[in-house]
Amino acid sequence: MHFMTMFLANSIKIFIRGSIMNFKGAVSSFLVMGLLFSGCSAIQNSNHAKQTSGSQDIAQVIEFPSNKYPETAAHIKDAIANGKTDICTIDRDGAAERRKQSLANVPTKKGYDRDEYPMAMCLEGGKGASVRHIKPADNRGAGSHIGNKVEKLPDGAKVKIVVK
Repeated sequence: MHFMTMFLANSIKIFIRGSIMNFKGAVSSFLVMGLLFSGCSAIQNSNHAKQTSGSQDIAQVIEFPSNKYPETAAHIKDAIANGKTDICTIDRDGAAERRKQSLANVPTKKGYDRDEYPMAMCLEGGKGASVRHIKPADNRGAGSHIGNKVEKLPDGAKVKIVVK
């Protein structure tokens, strides 16, 4: 912006000296500079559009490692293939209630955790979530992995889950 102000001031000085030719050149240069700066912001806006999914702004894409947590990864892939969303809107305050809803009619099984997808921390979780019995180490490791990825994101932020 400072450069544009300085450029405009120099253009006016040229005009005051009475040189019409220099004035035309200065105006042309000024217009070119304006187009260049406009083009830069247009490029910036097009990059932002690539980071959105429809009308949803995605704060982060979480690549979930199937080699580290194979049971959880298989559950997420199956749930998404069966119509569950790959988008999670973070809502930590409602997690306990959503967990209660999603696990309500799923009996416990000795030696296994009940994994729910969408996760309880997601606004999309709760009643109707897919629930699967998986080994505790896999489930808890996966939960820790996701928790670390979203730790600094505020409630309301949307993340996309991609199983790799």
